[in-house]
Amino acid sequence: MKVFVINLAQAEERRNYISNLCQKYELDYEIIQAVEGKAISKQEYLNIVDYDKMIQFHKRELGLGELGCSLSHKKCYEKILEENLKYAVILEDDAYFDENLLEFLQYLNEFPKDLELLLLGHQRQVYNDDGFRIESPYSRRFVKKILNYKIRRLIARGNGTYGYFISKNGALKLLSHLEKIYLPIDALTCNEKVLNTYALFPVLIHTHENFMLESSTQDDKKFLKKKSKISKYMKKIHIFIKYFLPSLKKLEPYENTNY
Repeated sequence: MKVFVINLAQAEERRNYISNLCQKYELDYEIIQAVEGKAISKQEYLNIVDYDKMIQFHKRELGLGELGCSLSHKKCYEKILEENLKYAVILEDDAYFDENLLEFLQYLNEFPKDLELLLLGHQRQVYNDDGFRIESPYSRRFVKKILNYKIRRLIARGNGTYGYFISKNGALKLLSHLEKIYLPIDALTCNEKVLNTYALFPVLIHTHENFMLESSTQDDKKFLKKKSKISKYMKKIHIFIKYFLPSLKKLEPYENTNY
């Protein structure tokens, strides 16, 4: 299976790290040069985004990091179409995985037939100071078990684009939403109104701890402020309560597609 790895040209340490990891597991990988968001001028920014739609749906301007991230993933989708691939895995250069990922992907034929994107790594939130994790809310009305993992439908955002499986049809659908960018890329990859998306529990791809503090695409770093363990657990409980009843609702079926 082809693996596309997104990496900034100047990020040599990350490139060496992810290349060594891919070579360790003998992956068929290709480095895709990431778009440097900070280099985007104001005029280029306005040409790239759909400003009115961005404010309508995102309620604020996208940061330059978010825009660069979206453009980088867009390059991967274009490569999938150029090479006429049925599917691929897309990684960011801070991703960590092990042999369990390769074993799981061998069961590709058991994935839901309508699946167009599977988040192999995601979260509602991860705190960078201690790695405390709040899981993405999921539907209790759908589960597909493969080995010790469960493929589920999300009922809210599954943040993160550091590792996912995508079909050609999924790439086509995402490209149609990236002609003019109006949302961060991870607000599209988990959006069932955009494509037939699923998420894996527990995740098989994480952000490597060495890069966690520098991996955010947010220009505003205030979210990195440390919080007490009690406040983190309170937020985890709040997320569970907020999405418990929605998680019990009957699901709208996806359009059936084949990859």
